[in-house]
Amino acid sequence: MLCVGCTTTTNREIEPMGDTPTNGEVQGTEPLTPWTELRAEKTSAGRITFSGQPTEEEIRAFAAAGGKVVINNRTESELKRIPFDEQALVEALGMSYAHTPMSSAIFDDTQSASLAQTLNSTTGPVLMHCGSGSRSATVYGMYLIKDQGMNKNDAIETAQQLGMWQRGGRIIERELMDMPDRVMDAVDPAQLRMYVDTLAAFGTRHTLSDTESDTRGIGAARRWVKAQFERNIEGHGKTGDAAPRVYFDSHTVEPDGRRIPRTVEVVNVICEIPGANPESRDRLYYVLGHLDSRASGALDAESDAPGANDDASGVALMIELARVLAREPLEATVVLMATSGEEQGLFGARMHAQDALDAGKNIVAVLNNDTVGDPTGVLDGQDGSKEIRVFSEGLPATMITLDDSEISNAVRWKRLYGTESDSTSRQLARYIADVADLHKTTVQPRLIHRPDRFLRGGDHTPFNELGFAAIRFCETYENYDHQHQDVRVENGVQYGDLPEYVDEHYLADVTRLNALTLVHLTNAPSAPENTRVIVAELTNDTTLRWDASPEADVAGYEIVWRETSAPQWEEAQDVGNVTEGTIPLSKDNYFFGVRAYDADGYRSPVSYPRAARE
Repeated sequence: MLCVGCTTTTNREIEPMGDTPTNGEVQGTEPLTPWTELRAEKTSAGRITFSGQPTEEEIRAFAAAGGKVVINNRTESELKRIPFDEQALVEALGMSYAHTPMSSAIFDDTQSASLAQTLNSTTGPVLMHCGSGSRSATVYGMYLIKDQGMNKNDAIETAQQLGMWQRGGRIIERELMDMPDRVMDAVDPAQLRMYVDTLAAFGTRHTLSDTESDTRGIGAARRWVKAQFERNIEGHGKTGDAAPRVYFDSHTVEPDGRRIPRTVEVVNVICEIPGANPESRDRLYYVLGHLDSRASGALDAESDAPGANDDASGVALMIELARVLAREPLEATVVLMATSGEEQGLFGARMHAQDALDAGKNIVAVLNNDTVGDPTGVLDGQDGSKEIRVFSEGLPATMITLDDSEISNAVRWKRLYGTESDSTSRQLARYIADVADLHKTTVQPRLIHRPDRFLRGGDHTPFNELGFAAIRFCETYENYDHQHQDVRVENGVQYGDLPEYVDEHYLADVTRLNALTLVHLTNAPSAPENTRVIVAELTNDTTLRWDASPEADVAGYEIVWRETSAPQWEEAQDVGNVTEGTIPLSKDNYFFGVRAYDADGYRSPVSYPRAARE
């Protein structure tokens, strides 16, 4: 029987069993080096010995020592690189062979269930391996949870002692989370197709277009979006302050002598999904997409401007998010806002953001989806179907509003400590990349370290300008024949932002990435505040301190770090449920940060520290 919960022993060897020869020989071969002398990095638990890829000699020695079962967790592509037929050798030696491929991208309950079946149907010592032994230990950790009922934290600790790499614990946690898979599975490309086609069929959605018609113009479009939001949150099953709601957010804009020639009501359409946890409900996570469209002329409110990709794609994404997320018990609040006036000067977003700031609202993150539906490259060989750009500011926009002396001081400190790439918006972009990597999403973010494209802007900008963390999603290859163009054919070239240029399957993958990001952001604790790296004296280690996150379900904190030239956080150390930690690495050589996590494994964005003496 498997000894579950027993003490893990490094280099614990398997004793000979039954009638297997004990002199280091396998019949028909030359004498072998004993199994006990072959692989120093083996670890064992009960019947199972974990190791990296064994050689032919090691497999023969394992059989000679009484081994009965070999479980191979390497992938199909890896098997091609093994210089011998492992299965044939194992079976020729009279042992059982099982191949259960495992990688972080394909890890689920399958591997642990297969392990349980193998252990239950065989007897005797087991050699379980992948390339290094780490993935096999991860499978074993999941087996301890699923088959043996072990506590998650204890199972992860046991697997780590057996050689599981640090990220293996997060992968186990990922597979124990129900909500991420549920929301990804719920996204429907056919629904997105319908939303985009319907929005494009309003002819024009120019901010200055007709508001009375039921079939054409910005008025008809916003009423349809509101009705669709309302339909998509039906049956949410929530009551009171937790019930989703849909409403218009109207602002009067006076003529500006540029793109607003007359007084106009700029109306945003908002679907708010309050957090299920009262103590987290005031944390607001926004998703934006602009409802208005334009033709070639910025003031042309009459010509057709279907705006299918720019930005019916972003609005469609939000409508689908309402359907997918309304029933989920997200702990913090999601605000889906279809803005107006974007093409005329970001008016809907700008006025809403200012009102939110004045009201003291706690907007933690803003995800702006603008032009996210066409992955087609404009040049031969270009294919953007597997990525989405994520733009983020490095230096906070609020710095440029400081007076001269304050700007000088702020820039001096950023230069001194090298923090030009660690704004809250940049941490948000890194967070999206981390979530995408954890879940191996079809569309992966391509982080662009600048606020937006050249000569263009978006609705995240007003939020940045007021100090909120905000990023922009945008497809990789923009076709400018299909943006801000009158619908026409010239010299055989089709111009105009038409719905046939939106790929609903790509848009669905971008929607899934947004949904996953929101699931992690809203269910994770708040990022620690008042985070400091202590610089009171010269040391070769690094101490960080922070204020505890306020949520009751905080389970602990991790200190993360990266090389100063690295774009992403590279390593993490769990320091427990404390507000101070020391890492044996020099603060001069790495960038550090702190993040909180809860019992389910949801992690906050990284809080970047300021330099302090205490």
